[in-house]
Amino acid sequence: NQTVRLLRGNLQKLYFWPLTGKIGVLGYGDASYNNNQDDSSQRGMVVFLAQNRGTTHNGSSRGSLVDYESTKIKRTTLSTTVAELYAIMKTFGTCQMIKGLWMDLSGEDAPIHIRTDAYNLFTTSKSTHLPDQKETIHMIQMLRKEAMSGSIQDFAHVTTDVCLVGCLTKITASADALVKAVTTGVLPKVDCCPPVRSSVSHKAYWANAKWRDFWETDGH
Repeated sequence: NQTVRLLRGNLQKLYFWPLTGKIGVLGYGDASYNNNQDDSSQRGMVVFLAQNRGTTHNGSSRGSLVDYESTKIKRTTLSTTVAELYAIMKTFGTCQMIKGLWMDLSGEDAPIHIRTDAYNLFTTSKSTHLPDQKETIHMIQMLRKEAMSGSIQDFAHVTTDVCLVGCLTKITASADALVKAVTTGVLPKVDCCPPVRSSVSHKAYWANAKWRDFWETDGH
């Protein structure tokens, strides 16, 4: 609340950086498990309009911050993975809203990119293992469906030091990376990890090298 009053009482600047090529909606999602005083979990997100993967050579990109949020998870979370799932799915919903608004403004169908520093969540999205809790199963299946169908076109992992949303969920996390990204327009190492869809082969058609060569050479 003190921070909100400080922002409202002082002149603020909005930075919108020039972006080249096709524009995508990039969301960072993160959560902290039972770190609040009432033992509840906190989730946060930051959403950028950003250049698509491949526009820079060092794994970084450029973007402008368009939305952010930090709030308590209203439901009971049983593990860090469940809290991270809530954060990622809420981030995806916000990215869908931003995508619709951007389509109305520009007429472009912007792809959705999601980044997380939870490596176990990244690996779970491309596996077939299911947990024991029913609600967790439902959320993991939703994430897998969106990540593999292409609704989330680019779901990838980033390291904690460049996950720009960490400062919105943990009091010990530094906000320097987020402040620098907003004031310079550079999103560091956002594309260093390949998207999850590129690391999963289609079991029906791509498992056998002979069939893979057949489809590639004949163009079917």
